[in-house]
Amino acid sequence: MATMAFEIKTQGKGATGFHRTHTAEFWSVEQRMGGEPEKPNPLELLLGSLTGCMNVVLQMVAHEKGWTEVRSEFHARGELDPRGLRGDATVPPYFHTVILDVSVLGIPRDDLDFVRKEVGRRCPVHRLIEQAGIPIQETWHVQ
Repeated sequence: MATMAFEIKTQGKGATGFHRTHTAEFWSVEQRMGGEPEKPNPLELLLGSLTGCMNVVLQMVAHEKGWTEVRSEFHARGELDPRGLRGDATVPPYFHTVILDVSVLGIPRDDLDFVRKEVGRRCPVHRLIEQAGIPIQETWHVQ
């Protein structure tokens, strides 16, 4: 099978980045460095990439199982020690943990563990965070 490629171009000025993909344009800022508060910062975008990717994989798994009308709600929280961002070489500048709460509607309760494992195994962003050694604490619920 052929590989898939993804591209983005970013123009930065100050604490603001303007990003373009082949289908979308969006901004990122760091509000604490003078960026506009209504735009997400890069770490929020990373969490959004995680939950968005997990939702896509969840829908793929649901389709494969023949489940229709599957809905999900994700809440993600990343925690880090800001001293690493500020230059302290003894403190990692990335999330030390990611906490996820996932609610799913439209799958059998008995299949929740299977779905959780499949999504974690197949989601590229989830695996990237995991392989970086960042623990992901997940709680899954069927609504």
